[in-house]
Amino acid sequence: MPLLFPFVTERRLSAALGTVAAMKRWVVPEHSNKAVQRASRTIGRGTGTAEEIQAARDVLSNYRLAHAFPLNAVTVTVRQRALAVNPDAVVAERRKRLPTLLDKLRRHPTMSVTTMHDLGGCRVVVETIAEVDELVGVLVDLPRSQNRVKRVYGYLRDDPGPRDSGYRGVHLVYEYGASKPKYHGLRIELQVRTQLQHAWATAVETMDLFSGSELKYGKGDPDVLRFFVLVSSLMAREEGTAPVPGAEGSAEEMAAELARLEADVGVLRRLRGYAAIVGEHARTDRRNTLTLELRRREGRLTVTVFETLAAAEARLTELEALDDDNLDAVLINIAKIGQLRDAYPNYYADTGRFTDFVKTRI
Repeated sequence: MPLLFPFVTERRLSAALGTVAAMKRWVVPEHSNKAVQRASRTIGRGTGTAEEIQAARDVLSNYRLAHAFPLNAVTVTVRQRALAVNPDAVVAERRKRLPTLLDKLRRHPTMSVTTMHDLGGCRVVVETIAEVDELVGVLVDLPRSQNRVKRVYGYLRDDPGPRDSGYRGVHLVYEYGASKPKYHGLRIELQVRTQLQHAWATAVETMDLFSGSELKYGKGDPDVLRFFVLVSSLMAREEGTAPVPGAEGSAEEMAAELARLEADVGVLRRLRGYAAIVGEHARTDRRNTLTLELRRREGRLTVTVFETLAAAEARLTELEALDDDNLDAVLINIAKIGQLRDAYPNYYADTGRFTDFVKTRI
């Protein structure tokens, strides 16, 4: 029986309720890289028949789901090291949504998903820049005989530094090379952020999630985009890292500009409005695989907890087949459901840390 909150529902489903596919623990790649590349081109160009496009979707869906095993392997290592750095570190997994993947291919028709390294993502949120540096240093220095860190993207200091959008954090790209040869070569992305960096990213994602904007991709109202750039630069100043390009003035100058922009476009007012439509979710302390299903217009969040990863993946596939613009669904694997809101606060419109930071500056 669902537990009903003002706008939040929790459900727990047994694997027995799933399909035969739900009994299978891990999805394995069923197609060659060349087949995946052909499917990527079919979706990117959008010129195939309905049958060809559906077949391409099926190929890409399998390739995406096959990242679950290497993602789990990387997360086990990352969680152990992160908790050694900070016992309160938040560690969570998330698979890239199929609609997001398809949309990216349409925006970049020459791209192949075989070159993407974020089909499986792990996120760590710690308290300080020093903890970010310590954790990244530990992970990069681990023996590389199995899951190798292929590349580090440092969006904090130089090379490349903060993105023009204001995004900050450190990304590590892993390539799976451990005991299961069928998964060799699949890549997983780890994001390491401080709580301030996570608060900023959450606010951007919340705006996009509830309003349908694309601030994350640098699209939208120029004043809103500028607002987030200024906030990110002020956060960088507080953390002692590089400012965002184009927002390198004094704290006083940036605060004055922020105040003007808030009066004009009301970013904080909008975020408070989104928070008002989503209620509080119950917290427990067991490991969970679950889906978050947000219906934007109604402001209704459904949390469905599964006994197996395969059952959750089957549910997500079912939801994505609906092709409903009003529905945003994501699969998450997290050690403690009590940390769910900390890991994915945008689904709860939880932007309090961000708004508190801004209010003390303007």
